[in-house]
Amino acid sequence: MKAVILLIILTVFASFYLTKNTPATKLKIPPGTVLIKDSLFIDRTEISNQAWKEFTNQWLLNHEGDTDLYNQMLPDSTVWLSMKADGKLYMYEYFQTSTFDDYPVVGITYEQAVAFCKWRTDQVNAMLERNNNIGIREVEYRLPTEKEWERAAQGKTNPDSFPHGQDPFFKIKDEEYKSFNCYYPEIDSASWVEGKIAKVDFSPSNLYGISNMMGNVAEMVTEKGLAKGGDYDVPLKYCTVKEKFSYSGSNRWLGFRCVCLVNKIYDPKKPPASGFKKEKTIKEKGFH
Repeated sequence: MKAVILLIILTVFASFYLTKNTPATKLKIPPGTVLIKDSLFIDRTEISNQAWKEFTNQWLLNHEGDTDLYNQMLPDSTVWLSMKADGKLYMYEYFQTSTFDDYPVVGITYEQAVAFCKWRTDQVNAMLERNNNIGIREVEYRLPTEKEWERAAQGKTNPDSFPHGQDPFFKIKDEEYKSFNCYYPEIDSASWVEGKIAKVDFSPSNLYGISNMMGNVAEMVTEKGLAKGGDYDVPLKYCTVKEKFSYSGSNRWLGFRCVCLVNKIYDPKKPPASGFKKEKTIKEKGFH
């Protein structure tokens, strides 16, 4: 049991570190995120299968022993049956094996994504309560708003010049490569039928340091039924910062990433007088 807790702490929380050019507040960065505005951070990558397994397998099942909630939070692997090639293979192997641990979790609903954000918030705040020397008292993980997502995807570039947020091609030793995991009609084979999902760090990072904002999997935002960024089956011209996609349930092309709002920052040498208020768990918030 202790080993399970330690693994979750090491993998999910890691260590907080200082941002650059913030001497006044000494703002710390939640692990795996980048700063996009004030005290708002966003994940560098899409949420992976490995991260989802920490939530379901290691926490809900092994630590909490809650088989009912564990079963409710498992991805729907049958979404892969709509894939023309290798659908059954992906259905049995994509989440169940370690082969795709570094790939984005798919087959989850909006409600499941919200539950993950609440669980992540609970765990990080519990860790912060135990470690007063970090300098952050409280955080909140949630889905990004559409505006927040677009800000992160634009990556400090001019939207008129870079509708995708960055150049759709990059070069290595004069060889040109696709920046996004989506359909490029000009260079993909004429016999192309469908794309393949890629790792969460497939694309070169944008100017914020974020990967896969365009293509790979479309990403949920706070507005239920709205997704952004396009996916591995979508033509490049639709994988733009402003494009909107709709969904009604779980899909093999739909995933998400979190934003993290740092609510209270303080000097660890001068802890605030008020006590830390513990957040409710996902069970107490109605996810059971």
